[in-house]
Amino acid sequence: MAEIRQLEEIEITPAVEDQALMGEAAAGLGVVIRLFDRELDREALAALATAQVQGFLAGLFDSAPAAAALADLDAAFAALGPAPDTRTLDLLAADYAEIFLTHGHRAAPTASVWLSEDHTERNDQMFAAREWYEHWGVNVPNWRTRADDHIVPMLQFVQILLERGDTAALVDAAVFLDTQMGPWVGDFLGRVAQRAEEPLYRAAAELTAAMLAEIRAELARITTIAEDIPAPPKRPEMVPDEVAFVPGTAPSW
Repeated sequence: MAEIRQLEEIEITPAVEDQALMGEAAAGLGVVIRLFDRELDREALAALATAQVQGFLAGLFDSAPAAAALADLDAAFAALGPAPDTRTLDLLAADYAEIFLTHGHRAAPTASVWLSEDHTERNDQMFAAREWYEHWGVNVPNWRTRADDHIVPMLQFVQILLERGDTAALVDAAVFLDTQMGPWVGDFLGRVAQRAEEPLYRAAAELTAAMLAEIRAELARITTIAEDIPAPPKRPEMVPDEVAFVPGTAPSW
């Protein structure tokens, strides 16, 4: 983990208000983590659609892309209604499967499929993510069912670092977002925003992209580490759109 060791000596002391802001950003990430983590039931939808949750997100993430995504998310929740019927839940479940389980939308939710030489699961990118987690004493319970480089455990790891809020954690959050998520996650979220059948998942992808951009900008201000995303490898002979992909379904940690 050369990136971490190299940057540990940055001398910053996050202000109390900045630590609080990052804690709130971590709570905001919790909303999209729940949307991506597993299928939605009526209880989860009711909890996520409250005015309190939507108001909290609107007060925290205020860029134009975030505002547009939040408006789309609010409209999607409104269209579902307060008590979605079984057919509506089935449609949401089917779209969730297309995004995260069957590769039906040709948008793999793991770094390895986007970045590895042969565009398959559980390659070097997974082990790189695992090294980051181990550095902070966390782990994915069963990498065989959900890989370490899946977007959900990656978002959960960023959430943990933001919640911690000290110098080392915020520095590592900035570098992790750049090096481990930056080269691929925008492509994944962009495809979901374009190809998902359900407006809720399209809006969730748009919101996640906007949230990550705002969080990274705040981390740049707090840590003085400018965004530096490595260029993804060029693979003209194969793209993730063409790769068979069947990840697991278990929650991460």
